[in-house]
Amino acid sequence: MLIFSAGAVPVVALAILFSGACVFMASAQEVPLLDPQVQARDGADNGSVVVYDAEYFAPYNPITAEDMLNRIPGTEGLVGNFGNQQEERRGLRSNTDQILIDGKRLTGKENQSSSFLEKLPAKSVERIELITGNVRELDTDVGVRVINVVLKEGAGRASGVAQIGTFVFSDGAVTPMGSVAYSGSVGNLSYNASSQLRPAQSPTDVVDIIRSPSGGRVSVIEEERNQSQRQVDARGTLTYNWESGKTVQLNGLFTYFPRDNFDITTTLLDPGSGPLIESGTIVDNIKGDNTTWEISGDYSQSLGKSLNFTGLFIYSNSSVDRENENFVQVAENRTLTGGDNRNQTAAEKILRGTLNWNIAKKHDLELGVEGAVNTLDKDLDFFSFVNGALIDIPIINSDQKITEDRIEGFVTHSLKPATGLEIETGLAAEYSSLTQIGSDVGTERSFTFVKPSLDIWYTVDPATQVWFSARRDVGQLDFDDFVATVNREDNEVLSGNPKLAPEKSWDFEVGAERRLNDGAGVINGRVFYRRVNDVKDLVPFGLMDSQPGNLGSGDHYGGEVEGSIRFGRFTNVDAVISGSFLIQNSKVADPFTGVNRRFGNQTKYEYSMEARHDVKLLRLSYGFDFSKKGPTLESDISEFDVKSRSLDARIFLEQTIADGIVLRLFWANMLKINNKRVRTVFDPNQASGTIDRVEFRDSERGWIAGFRLRTTF
Repeated sequence: MLIFSAGAVPVVALAILFSGACVFMASAQEVPLLDPQVQARDGADNGSVVVYDAEYFAPYNPITAEDMLNRIPGTEGLVGNFGNQQEERRGLRSNTDQILIDGKRLTGKENQSSSFLEKLPAKSVERIELITGNVRELDTDVGVRVINVVLKEGAGRASGVAQIGTFVFSDGAVTPMGSVAYSGSVGNLSYNASSQLRPAQSPTDVVDIIRSPSGGRVSVIEEERNQSQRQVDARGTLTYNWESGKTVQLNGLFTYFPRDNFDITTTLLDPGSGPLIESGTIVDNIKGDNTTWEISGDYSQSLGKSLNFTGLFIYSNSSVDRENENFVQVAENRTLTGGDNRNQTAAEKILRGTLNWNIAKKHDLELGVEGAVNTLDKDLDFFSFVNGALIDIPIINSDQKITEDRIEGFVTHSLKPATGLEIETGLAAEYSSLTQIGSDVGTERSFTFVKPSLDIWYTVDPATQVWFSARRDVGQLDFDDFVATVNREDNEVLSGNPKLAPEKSWDFEVGAERRLNDGAGVINGRVFYRRVNDVKDLVPFGLMDSQPGNLGSGDHYGGEVEGSIRFGRFTNVDAVISGSFLIQNSKVADPFTGVNRRFGNQTKYEYSMEARHDVKLLRLSYGFDFSKKGPTLESDISEFDVKSRSLDARIFLEQTIADGIVLRLFWANMLKINNKRVRTVFDPNQASGTIDRVEFRDSERGWIAGFRLRTTF
């Protein structure tokens, strides 16, 4: 049973209203719902595939493949993070994207399949398959369901999608958006291309109230964050299929994200009696841009009746250019006092090859090797402006060039000893060499990891499956943590740690999934336990500072349930409602106090719900979704933070104006997300136990509304 906070009341009322509307409009549902076909997974004795063909989607007049997925119960978690609550793992092999296009993964680190489906015309889709079972193409987590989008062949594929719209923000800003996408084929060559312009801004107001240990108000800090930003995306895919079965695919991605932020911070002192007294205003003018591009591809070929080769490659590049100027403002006059500049370029190159061998009727073997080169070149400069002169401010470890060369070999063996049972054992071995060069750093390190795994699936029947997993996992290194960086949230510089090591863990999971009869929905759940070594968090740096580092060992455990119900299978209402709930806990020794606590910045719980009602007779759809994340904590040498976040909710209304033309109205962040933080500041540090002050932060993000008109061609 979920107990909602007061902030959730409007959304609960909306859910009740939604249910009532479903009953009221039930009589309008004249188009019968179609049953998806359930069949055994092709080429396997275990698992199942639920097939949704073009006829199933026809009454909804979908524009894109994403519209099609919105009508399938049980797909919401696949685009989100269900079954993948861990840190990102290293390398392409551990990519947990859960979407296939024509049975193949869309190769890429930045080029995600979910973004591809938003631009893929529905007319290009032959059918959608929802797969339960072991899908080796993805190397994904046990228990994860997979979407396979099967595209049409030949001239039937050629189609496009265009959309225009407007975003209206709570601060009064009005910004246009638009996108265009086209898919087609010429002989054995198929292609997909898209481009998009959209706003990327969020007006935010922040208020900090500073109180003494006795509770008296000392000061109030008010901050207004303004943004004027638009992001440009372009994507493309080329695929060529030979008659012999060979396939080659090339993917491209380009993203340009200019930054233009203007933040005003005013400090007000509380004299104890009378009104607050303004003591100063600081203005931050932040400009720059983020540019990302990626080229990737794959090649597959059969080498015999039971042997297949797949090769993958990726080259991605991401650059950040940022300039920040600080001003002191008195009335309308501003005086430049200083600022900082950041320039960094990150690149990743990956090459992977695998051999899949069906060595016997019940035995499959996968052998592979993956090599990668990751680099980061970062330079952070600080300056002050005094009497008209620019003065550099030296900051320790403010520049580094980091290079990691990594190679991994892996082998997995799949055994099907009985009908419905599959056992997969795996072993991966990784070696990497890390070089770090900077003004204050010059070091070389190497890592060696051995990662065994065991996954077991048991399919009780085509609608029911249980699974167990045990594996050694290695977390991804964030090179940004090696170098000093600026924390804009608190206007402070964080020291980097060139000795940071990745987290390692032993992960155990048990789960089950049940598909309801007649395609009425799906319910699944899992429980998990992780024994984590080298927990990543803040650690002491000198006597009065901190930096990213590794703690000792810790425990992380919890459970998650997810469900999706299609009311049309047992009522006359064509509606789908889905939800998920995660509860988790952890324990690790705090490096500043020695007291056990949860992992830093880890939510205590998370839940979400979304609903959609299609009134086909009126060619109308409407719905809502909301989500909530529980409290987190963060421990620093002299500060201890407890953070919480209010409910996030949005609603939408869609009307099909004519065949292939859909108007969508939306209202996002309708409750104005409120992030709260209670920060206890100690003197001189947490170990002393002496509280200097308590800071109460209230950060509110504005709502976004607008419309979007989409059409096909």
